[in-house]
Amino acid sequence: MDGVEIHGANGYLFDEFLNSRVNDRDDIYGGSVENRCRLLLETVDAVADAVGAERTGVRISPNGRFNAMPEDPEMEATFLHLAAKLNRRGIAYLHINDQATFGLPAIPEGLIPKLRAAFSGPIILCGGYDAARAKTAIDEDLADLIAFGVSYLANPDLPMRLEEGWPLNEADRDTFYGGNEVGFTDYPVYQA
Repeated sequence: MDGVEIHGANGYLFDEFLNSRVNDRDDIYGGSVENRCRLLLETVDAVADAVGAERTGVRISPNGRFNAMPEDPEMEATFLHLAAKLNRRGIAYLHINDQATFGLPAIPEGLIPKLRAAFSGPIILCGGYDAARAKTAIDEDLADLIAFGVSYLANPDLPMRLEEGWPLNEADRDTFYGGNEVGFTDYPVYQA
């Protein structure tokens, strides 16, 4: 492997610690923004000690509601604090997931530029990007890279399709997360 991405998104453990409505701890891992960020930052430090900060990335989902995460009134302050602390650690990148494509609330307008200002390293954005939206995010200096997940599953030739402006196969979400090869290895390449 070339590095480690610490998954602090999607309602998983680190995301639960970050959310002020889920994290009701009264020790050094709960309460204040600093305390709620502590577990993730300690994990980043441990991974960076093992593999190097330049090989450590972090994925977050500000305003994420996946896995029944509730709205967090302290969300912006938490993620801006986290981004600034990650910036000081010199990690390889910050990967920001917008869950709006799952029918969940989007990252609030204006938060990505604030995160960009707090974190000077490379930023990866993901969450339902197409070629035009990806180009806009790069052109507006909101990101250095755009990650494609679902569209890559359904389009084994995605780079060529994006470059040529060819239509994309629609992903069959019913085949995600289990079963067999159907929906993972059987999507066709583009035929003119």
